[in-house]
Amino acid sequence: MKLTTWLLWCFQIGTASITTACRTELAGVGESSTAGTSRIERDIRSLVACGTRHTLSADRGTRGIDAARRYLAAEFEKVSAERYGGRLQVRSESHHVAPEKRIPDGADVTNVVALLPGRDPTRLVVVSGHYDSMPSDVMDPESDAPGANDDASGVAVVLECARLLGGLEPRATVVFMAVAGEEQSLAGSTAQAKDWKERGWLVEALFTNDIVGGGRGANGRLEPERVRLFSEGVPSAGDKIVGSDADAPSRQLARYLEEVGEREVPGFDVDLVFRQDRFLRGGDHKPFNELGFAAVRFTEPNENYDHQHQNVRVEGGRQFGDLPEFVDFAFVERVARVNAAGLRALALAPAPPADVMLDTQKLTPHTRLFWTLGAEGSVAGYRVRMRGTTDARWTKSVDVGLKSEITLENTSKDDWLFAVEAYDARGATSLPVYPTPSR
Repeated sequence: MKLTTWLLWCFQIGTASITTACRTELAGVGESSTAGTSRIERDIRSLVACGTRHTLSADRGTRGIDAARRYLAAEFEKVSAERYGGRLQVRSESHHVAPEKRIPDGADVTNVVALLPGRDPTRLVVVSGHYDSMPSDVMDPESDAPGANDDASGVAVVLECARLLGGLEPRATVVFMAVAGEEQSLAGSTAQAKDWKERGWLVEALFTNDIVGGGRGANGRLEPERVRLFSEGVPSAGDKIVGSDADAPSRQLARYLEEVGEREVPGFDVDLVFRQDRFLRGGDHKPFNELGFAAVRFTEPNENYDHQHQNVRVEGGRQFGDLPEFVDFAFVERVARVNAAGLRALALAPAPPADVMLDTQKLTPHTRLFWTLGAEGSVAGYRVRMRGTTDARWTKSVDVGLKSEITLENTSKDDWLFAVEAYDARGATSLPVYPTPSR
C-alpha cells in the first residue's frame, strides 16, 4: 500500500479502536536487520553444505536431504527453547507418496513442521519454503545440488520468521514449515495440504517463499527493494466468485500482505502479480489453492536461470549452479520481515466474517451488505473495504461497528467492489471477505 492510501485509510476509519489497529499493525517484529542477515546467511550455507538435498538422495551422514532435515529440526527446537519457552511443537511429518513420474518407486517424503498452538487450534496461518534441491536432471540424486536460492533462501525465511515472532501468543495456530518433494511434482506440499484438509483444519492463509535470494537476474537487473507476490484470481477450487475476476481468497491475502509488509519494511515494494505463478513453473502454494485454501507465493523480481536447476560447472567463462555467492542475504532478511509481519497480523486477528452477502434483490442506487456476527467477545467491529472495478487495491474504507449489515447510500454496486473484514478490541484485523450476491 502506498503512503497516501495508507494515510487515507487511517483517516477514514477514524474510531479509537481502529487507531489502535494502526498502532498494532505498525508495530515491528523486532531485532536488527544485521543480526537477521547473519542468521539467514548461516542457515543458507548450512543447507548448501549438505551437498545435495534431492528428495531421493541417500542418507550419508552430513550429505543428503536427511542431513538437511536434521539441521532444520534442530534449529526449530533451538528456537523453541530460546524464544518460545518450548511451546513450538516440532515434528518431522512423513507422507508416503505412491509411484509417479518423478518418484518412480514411491517414497516417504518428510516435511519439517514447527507448530505454535493458538487459541483457535484448527485455524492455521502457514509460512513455508521447500528444503529439497535438484541439479540439471530432476531424477539425479547423486550430483551436487547446492540449492542456495532454490530454495534454501525460502527455508531461511521460514526459520527467521520463527525467530522474529518469538514470544507470540496467537489466536490462530501458526505453522512454520519446510517441505520436501517440491522438485518431485510438489509431493510434500500436496500431501500436507490433503492431510490438513482430511483433519478438518482450515488453512486460512499460506504463503510460500520460493527463490527469494534477490541476486542479479538473467536480464542483468538487480532490484534489492522489490519482491514479487503471486496470487490466483479465479479460485482453483471451492465456491466461485461472482462479479469480479480479481477477488479470490488468495488475491485478498496478497493485498493484505502487501499492506502489512510495506508498513513493516518501509521502502520495500511488495509487488502484486495477478497470476498464480510464473509460466512453466509451479510452487507449493498450488496444492493448497486446489483444495480451496488461500495461498500465495513470494519470488525474487529477476531470476537467473544459470543458477537454477543446474549442475555446478563453468562453461564458456559462465558459472552455472545455485551457489551462495549469488544470494543477497540482506534481501532475504527483508523478505523475512515482510513474511513475519503478515504472520503476526493474521495470527492475532479474529476469524474473517462469515456468510458475507451483497443484496441484489432489486434495482437501487444503494448497496446493502450483510454477514453473520462472530462469536461474542471475539470481534469488536467490522469494516467495509471498497475499490473501483478497475483498481487493484482497496481505496476506501467504512467502519460499521459491531453490526451485521450496512447500507451504503447512493453507492452503486455496479461501480464498486466490496469486501468485509473483522477487527477485535486491540485492532487486529482479519482478511477481507468478498461478498456473494444474494437474491
